Amino acid sequence: MEISFFFPAYRDEATVEPLARALDEVLCVNSDVHEILIVDDDSPDSSGQIADRLAAENPRIRSIHHARNFGYGRVLLTGIRESRFEWIGFTDGDMQYDVRELPNLIAAARSGADIVAGYKTSRADGLKRRVSSYAYNSAIRLLTGLDLHDADCAFKLMHRSVFEDFIPSTDYKEAFLLVEAFYKAARRGARIVQLPVSHRPRPHGESSCFSLTTARRMAWYALRGAVHGRLLGSWR
Repeated sequence: MEISFFFPAYRDEATVEPLARALDEVLCVNSDVHEILIVDDDSPDSSGQIADRLAAENPRIRSIHHARNFGYGRVLLTGIRESRFEWIGFTDGDMQYDVRELPNLIAAARSGADIVAGYKTSRADGLKRRVSSYAYNSAIRLLTGLDLHDADCAFKLMHRSVFEDFIPSTDYKEAFLLVEAFYKAARRGARIVQLPVSHRPRPHGESSCFSLTTARRMAWYALRGAVHGRLLGSWR
């Protein structure tokens, strides 16, 4: 099994190296060939320099840099487009997900899944983030009909055919581009398997993902997806 696995690096200087090394260790045992892509979204700390050093030390690690900060959605798109192997996986750079659970996702992929989507059984975040996540995931299921337990869980493994001819319908700032990609893939018959994954408190720093601006954008994405995907049928 050949796997490209990527993660974003933005204000993650404390976790870039331990995460990359943990992924390399797991993938050396559980894949035939692998690469690890670190996507530096113009991080203001030393995340990018650490990624470059790791890439120079290990031929299985690649360091990719954005010229400016584009946001999470563009990081996902870059990681997907730069991945070279049959299977594409990703997680966040803050180590809230335990990559030692990656073999569970790999086993599901080997059993016939096209998309293996993790979902958090308990969330190591504050009440505001838990409430917003519940509302967001409920809106996705209601408006698009895509039955994902946890669309914003950043621990997934996907066959590259999921992104065959995939061009996002807009420049997403957040991870909603995966909802569009999965919706289109499901219409083509892709099999989605969902697995429980652990979620841990951030070992360093604080999350900067949640804001009212982000919440408004995500609500707009969900409404837009309902119109384009279900009403107009333009997501194909």
